[in-house]
Amino acid sequence: MSKTVAKAVHVLRSLAEAPKTIAELARELGVHSSSALRMVQPLVDGGLIARGPDGRYRLGLRLVELGQQVLDEMDLRVVARPHLVALADATGATVHLAQLVDDQIVYVDKIEGAATIRTWSRIGRAVPLHTAAVSKVILAALPAPHRDRLLAAHTFTRFTERTITDLAEFREHLEAVARLGYATDQAEFEPLVHCTGVAIPDATGQLGAAISLTTVRAAADQPAADNPLHRLREAANAIATALGRPLR
Repeated sequence: MSKTVAKAVHVLRSLAEAPKTIAELARELGVHSSSALRMVQPLVDGGLIARGPDGRYRLGLRLVELGQQVLDEMDLRVVARPHLVALADATGATVHLAQLVDDQIVYVDKIEGAATIRTWSRIGRAVPLHTAAVSKVILAALPAPHRDRLLAAHTFTRFTERTITDLAEFREHLEAVARLGYATDQAEFEPLVHCTGVAIPDATGQLGAAISLTTVRAAADQPAADNPLHRLREAANAIATALGRPLR
């Protein structure tokens, strides 16, 4: 990757975190403000970033269009969406679809539930590997070398008192997930947010995707209104069948 392209990528990643002034971007890039301005102008012209009335640069709407195009070209998302919508309608819960893309597990679709509280997850955002139900079921099914590589590069940040932050403990947790055939997130990333997830095999039989149901409960020990596992498995089986690989 050329230095110019690498710096452009840095700008996009930086602005994904927060809007920045040209002076702030220049400091990050280690260049003069005038050089930073020349560097970002092609991104502005292409609609990839935009300058707001406050003088700060932020990601542009063209990125939304490009991101949507990428998502629309994913066969899994197209096949799964009607089943996700039906699952959300039947349960009133938020439904997530996640997929292993290269060495990241990302949310590729999300159907908001009836809860007034909105969760942190966003389409296109990387999944927290050690907390999310969808990431746990995918990790548990990966070949050991691939799983080990992902975990070796991961930082086990503590988000709540229930977050698993020890690698050895998390490996044991994944073994339990593999035995059970499903995973849960019991307020491990966001307080009050509870998820149950199951994996979806693709046409090759690989477990590179998963769906989950997310509910918001006032207390960790408060049961969900309905056990979502059977509904999740039905939806996962329907998606897998549509992909040509029904669950066993």
